[in-house]
Amino acid sequence: MEGKYNKSYFDTPIMDEEVALSREGYQKIVKEVIIDLPKNSKILDVGCGRGAHLKDFNKVRPDLKLYGVDIGDVEEYLPDFINFYKTSADNLPFKNEEFDFVICFHVLEHVFNPEKCLLEFNRVLKERGVTYIEAPYFKTTTIPDGIMNFWSDPTHIRPYNHSSFQRILTETGFDILKMRVWRSWFTILLGPYLILKRIFLNDRDALSTFCAHMVGHSIGAFAKKL
Repeated sequence: MEGKYNKSYFDTPIMDEEVALSREGYQKIVKEVIIDLPKNSKILDVGCGRGAHLKDFNKVRPDLKLYGVDIGDVEEYLPDFINFYKTSADNLPFKNEEFDFVICFHVLEHVFNPEKCLLEFNRVLKERGVTYIEAPYFKTTTIPDGIMNFWSDPTHIRPYNHSSFQRILTETGFDILKMRVWRSWFTILLGPYLILKRIFLNDRDALSTFCAHMVGHSIGAFAKKL
């Protein structure tokens, strides 16, 4: 699995697509959490990649102390205001109750031990701290072959539905505040164009993208540490 997270991986369209898919969820975070955090709060992005979310957080709240972890060599992508540690999600190098907010976008589907990862998130969160977790929705396993089909990424292990997401969060010490499936209505409106691209240009990614947004591409949840 280590091989996937080398420099070349962070330059691939798949990484760009995953960041783009997270934008709608990110906007909810900014509206409901980031703005209201106390001054100088500490945020951890688990699986930070090129730091897209943390860079945006800094634009909104430059006082925040930002940390990122990833198993990839991504230092060259990250500005100095992001404190980066190369490590896995199940072995965070931080003391107990250090962070106000932990985010994790599209990581849990890659790991064999998601429960251990979430226990680590819980451990490093302050009392009543909040986390936002997002992962591929299970219906992406049934859509046409292409970039958005869950199994098109050979490192994917498991997708999530409402029941599995709820269970893994509650069993690792979180109280779920909100949960929803994400889709882009703009992409759905582009459906005829994407279907024509598949027919006439043999672009299987176009049809895959349309279908993923029809059924829901990701599931995300805000949860508070109990």
